[in-house]
Amino acid sequence: MRLSRPLCPARRALPLLAASLLAGAAILGISRPASAQQVYVYGPPPPPPPGPRYYYYDDYREGPYALVLAADFEGGIPVNTPVFGDGNTISGGGGFKLRAGEQIRLQGGVRLTPEVGYGFMHLFAQDDLGNAFDWDLHRVFVGARLSVGRFVQPVVYGHIGYGWQVSADPNAPGSSGFSYDFGGALDLRVIPHLGLGAHVEYAAIEASPFSFQWIGLGVHGYVVF
Repeated sequence: MRLSRPLCPARRALPLLAASLLAGAAILGISRPASAQQVYVYGPPPPPPPGPRYYYYDDYREGPYALVLAADFEGGIPVNTPVFGDGNTISGGGGFKLRAGEQIRLQGGVRLTPEVGYGFMHLFAQDDLGNAFDWDLHRVFVGARLSVGRFVQPVVYGHIGYGWQVSADPNAPGSSGFSYDFGGALDLRVIPHLGLGAHVEYAAIEASPFSFQWIGLGVHGYVVF
């Protein structure tokens, strides 16, 4: 009787190895290739730009409308010097004006400023006996100023209004009437909101029966809000 030979262990392991290889190939076939995840690293944001420098004129811009408050200081040179019955003759003097207006910016650097104000002029006078009868001239007015430019501004202006005179001279009682002035100025604007300048004007108060006319020479300053 012929006995069968037992199977070799290696031959018994071959089916198991083949099954393992097939399973691994299937897994590799259906799986996606691994890839590293991309990570973006951002640096700190840049600092914000500096704010506007309001302390320099180059960065200062006036609005289309602005309130203007101004003061004028001037000397007065009479153009007509009426002589009264006692020989009282008017000579020079000095005074001031206070003004308030609304500045309007137009095209081409032109500024129009309608304004109202009050003016005072004190004129010295003396009669033949050496008695001093000084004159005080008051007026209220409305008008406008027209200027052009940025740092140096030529200006023309004019006003009309009502004026009156006060004097202790018994031969010249108080009187009142129509008043006006017109003139020119040169303003300097190098500081924001502030202007300085010099002016010359012709002014008059037609206070019947007297007419007071004088030339005013002076300086002025104003603030733009």
